[in-house]
Amino acid sequence: MKKTTKILSVVLVFSIYLSSCEKSNTNDLQEAQLCLNNAAASEAQSCVEKIASDTSENAYKLRCSAVFISKGFGSPTSFISALDQIKNGGNAAGCSGGTCSGTLAAMATLNFGTDSAAADQAFSQCAQSGVNIYTQISSIFKIGTALSSLVAPPAPGASYTPSQLEAVLGSLSPAVVGEVVQTTYASSCQQSTSSSSESTQQYCSELAAAIAAGATPTAIGQCLLDRLNNPAAPCP
Repeated sequence: MKKTTKILSVVLVFSIYLSSCEKSNTNDLQEAQLCLNNAAASEAQSCVEKIASDTSENAYKLRCSAVFISKGFGSPTSFISALDQIKNGGNAAGCSGGTCSGTLAAMATLNFGTDSAAADQAFSQCAQSGVNIYTQISSIFKIGTALSSLVAPPAPGASYTPSQLEAVLGSLSPAVVGEVVQTTYASSCQQSTSSSSESTQQYCSELAAAIAAGATPTAIGQCLLDRLNNPAAPCP
């Protein structure tokens, strides 16, 4: 009887502990959200320090958002015009060859310049957020940043150009790009529906074509790189 009572007491204490932790985690998430709602770029990362070890999807969403806010992409309007370039297809006016992908044109805006650490962090957090568009945008930023880091920074107030990024496509590792494609497609494109935005559907279509091109990350990445340069490029 005493043994049973002792076990029940331990279970009760443990249950109270779990309940307390759940409430604490919820409070921390709410505090982080409120902090981010009004945070300046320089304050965004500090808003999510208390939820650094939280592995819930909500925590990943907030940490994903914090990266973008910290880099000056705090408003949805920051993404709209760039994503429209994906939807509208090629951007001949901005590419030296006249045929580059609309996705490459979007990457000229959707990048973190030379900050590859921020691009890696955004992709890592966003890919686990459970939000398709977060994963997709962060993958565009990851590849866009890899490209923009290879060219001279634009003048203050100016942006990179599609032709600049086009010129360094051959310098990226196809295997690394292929791994980004695989992760993005598996976590955010296979669940896409007809209600997804046109830009999202177009991007996922490009990723699907790259995945169909080969069984290895290298073959997949090379296909996407070729099609960023020329949407009509044949893939093996």
